Amino acid sequence: MYAVDSELKEKIHVFRDLEVSEIALVEGLLESRDYGPNETIYNEGEEGDSLNIIMKGKVKINKTMVEGGQFCIAILKEGDMFGIMSFLDGSSHDATIVSEQKTRLIVLKKADFEGLAASSPAVANKILRRLAIHLAAIIRNMNSQYIDLTHLMFRKGKC
Repeated sequence: MYAVDSELKEKIHVFRDLEVSEIALVEGLLESRDYGPNETIYNEGEEGDSLNIIMKGKVKINKTMVEGGQFCIAILKEGDMFGIMSFLDGSSHDATIVSEQKTRLIVLKKADFEGLAASSPAVANKILRRLAIHLAAIIRNMNSQYIDLTHLMFRKGKC
């Protein structure tokens, strides 16, 4: 179990909409996991079933390139989340996650969340809403980067 106090509630935006009584329901489902520097949290292609939130430290998101090497596509820090897609749809992980330094995660397993959804659908809905907002922000950012890249590649600005 991991205690989510008011300060952490503000850092972890996925819990921001929850009332104190609702946070108490979620706390019992959270696990804390610690990793040392350069530890693999999970590998690309592994089955996924949990939402991971960084409480302390940093992690690197690495993609395997065609040649076989790893390419760092992002570094996540305190308050950031990863494993969202696997958590939502049960798909395998599409990247390798490696701790960059001493790191503490809180983890919400999909099965535990599904139990919460069955017993307290309003609480689960608030969490899902925040995850949807987070994913929408990622998509908007990627769209913007795609447009910038396309513009740089083709140097066209008119439709």
